[in-house]
Amino acid sequence: MRDIWTVFRKEVYRVFSDKRLILSIFILPGLSIFLIYTLMGEFLGDMEDDLQSHESIIYEANMPTSVKNQIASTYTVEFHDAKGMEETSLKDNVQEGEYDLVILFEENFESKIANYDTQSPPDLEIFFNEGEQNSTKAYNEVTDVLNQYQQTIIQNRLENPQDYLVYELETQSIVDEQNVIAQGIAMMMPMLIIIFLFTGAMSIGPDAIAGEKERGTIATLLVRPIKRRSIAFGKVASLSLLSLLSALSSFVGILLSLPKLMQLDDSMPDVSIYTLQDYSAILLVLLTTVIFVVGLVSIISAYAKTIKEASMLIMPVYFLAIIVGMMNSFGANVNQETWVHLIPIYGQINILAGILTFDYTILNLVVTMISSVLYTLGFVVLLNYMFSSEKIMFNR
Repeated sequence: MRDIWTVFRKEVYRVFSDKRLILSIFILPGLSIFLIYTLMGEFLGDMEDDLQSHESIIYEANMPTSVKNQIASTYTVEFHDAKGMEETSLKDNVQEGEYDLVILFEENFESKIANYDTQSPPDLEIFFNEGEQNSTKAYNEVTDVLNQYQQTIIQNRLENPQDYLVYELETQSIVDEQNVIAQGIAMMMPMLIIIFLFTGAMSIGPDAIAGEKERGTIATLLVRPIKRRSIAFGKVASLSLLSLLSALSSFVGILLSLPKLMQLDDSMPDVSIYTLQDYSAILLVLLTTVIFVVGLVSIISAYAKTIKEASMLIMPVYFLAIIVGMMNSFGANVNQETWVHLIPIYGQINILAGILTFDYTILNLVVTMISSVLYTLGFVVLLNYMFSSEKIMFNR
């Protein structure tokens, strides 16, 4: 235990005695994420405000007065007369974004509708640009009014519309706003947490082992009267603490930026919707996951000859973790099968999503934690073997 503490203290001191490392590992990750996500939230909010406040430019021909009045009274629009204009010119202006929408009614539209029993239905054409948000917004607004207009006409054609009533629809939206927020957080947070853990371990791990091999200082450590397994435990423990602190910095940054990023207003519940038990469960998963990630990074770092090689070898594992995280983010539900939580990376991401959506069991939490610890112990045993191999440690 004393030897483990010696190695642990050496690695921690190496980082905390360097102001540049403190800044780059513990401060910049959280600060940069907070600034980036807050600005993203600001930009998204401004885009939504601009879209809602935009006055739609609509060119129309022969539009019934009742339809025009309904659109004008419900939405912010600016009407222009399209009579006499060529259809090609109208389409070009819509495509170029000059017009938001073009709607062309056949002449005598309402009279032909009134004489539906003797005449064919009149034509109605709408041109809009699906690639433009303002155009799509105008299209949705106009078609909503047209659907109401059509329903009114159909009802007026019936002598006794009440006799044709199939059902009376009463809609109530039952929404738990806290669950809505939790689902939004769970879509991205587990993946981000894994990324943060890997990023923290990758910023420290390669230099802690491969860096010492490259500089030749690993020989000094190995010849000291310290057991190799103590070196392995000390390295993993110190790197775990440093990586966890780096990940927590990013985690705090994302939590502080969530209200702005998710566009939460004062009418919605605060993002502090989780209990002390939930935060404790998240912390336990973080602790056991970070030692797993650090153990994996340490194995790769011990195998590599240089820091550059170690970083290159870690990247495929890092990308795999991102892919697994993305698969979970777009998944329908949290997988509750116990055996799933034995799968490295996926199990940790899955249980984090379950905690964040209030949909997890204590059994799955315990299985995830125990499996992470067991995997880490396996990595430590392997790391001990690698430290005992001169061929590996001295690149022979």
